Amino acid sequence: YQSGVFIAIVFGISQAFIGLNVQHDANHGAASKRPWVNDLLGFGTDLIGSNKWNWMAQHWTHHAYTNHSEKDPDSFSSEPMFAFNDYPIGHPKRKWWHRFQGGYFLFMLGLYWLSTVFNPQFIDLRQRGAQYVGIQMENDFIVKRRKYAVALRMMYIYLNIVSPFMNNGLSWSTFGIIMLMGISESLTLSVLFSLSHNFINSDRDPTADFKKTGEQVCWFKSQVETSSTYGGFISGCLTGGLNFQVEHHLFPRMSSAWYPYIAPTVREVCKKHGVNYAYYPWIGQNLVSTFKYMHRAGSGANWELKPLSGSA
Repeated sequence: YQSGVFIAIVFGISQAFIGLNVQHDANHGAASKRPWVNDLLGFGTDLIGSNKWNWMAQHWTHHAYTNHSEKDPDSFSSEPMFAFNDYPIGHPKRKWWHRFQGGYFLFMLGLYWLSTVFNPQFIDLRQRGAQYVGIQMENDFIVKRRKYAVALRMMYIYLNIVSPFMNNGLSWSTFGIIMLMGISESLTLSVLFSLSHNFINSDRDPTADFKKTGEQVCWFKSQVETSSTYGGFISGCLTGGLNFQVEHHLFPRMSSAWYPYIAPTVREVCKKHGVNYAYYPWIGQNLVSTFKYMHRAGSGANWELKPLSGSA
């Protein structure tokens, strides 16, 4: 381990690339036709400070209930610090500090690595978000893997936190380098993740029609209208295809290498059936839309009365 700002940043981004380009496809069963290969590559999650089994529990639940305010763990896991969900004004989960989240949520995303590495859920493998929506986490499969989860986390902490202090001394500079690595990983991962479902005009309640009319939710339509796609082939190479979030949510078991090729057809089909497909040619456009959405969701702007129009 060598100390240094440049190395810390590169190392953090490299860990993020493992999360984006290796473990994600693998834990979707999409990296290889051979299950054992996917299973092995899926441990890339543990190499970057997270946990394979907890990640799958939360992420698969997210895919089933995308942007559902009560069932998608990704939509409420950041609460109460900041809210991805656009709660009505007066809702108990809306806090006064959310008004300012458009300015501070990026800072909070930078702490993602720290909160993940020291999250005690790796001990019992009961992913709280998945458990909250009713998934049973106490079974033989989970129980037998707890000791491996603990061992893998201890190895990660030793290599990435303890070892630098042992080699460079217990100092603030060493602590700063470790945190710089973690923040670099955090921002690379969490910013790209947050773009995917939090943007202006994203569907924040896929079950709205069902609540009003009893009409069954079209799962495919909800996956498209709660997700966004940006860029093209090059962005796909850098993000493991996660820039094609619409395509990924429609075909989560498909290798991400195919997304650039199916995207034009997906857009045509959506246009034919009147399904809103959010596409941003550049990642910066998606990022600006996300910042605007986070500000409006936090301030309640989408729920305020518009007196000149006579509508809310």
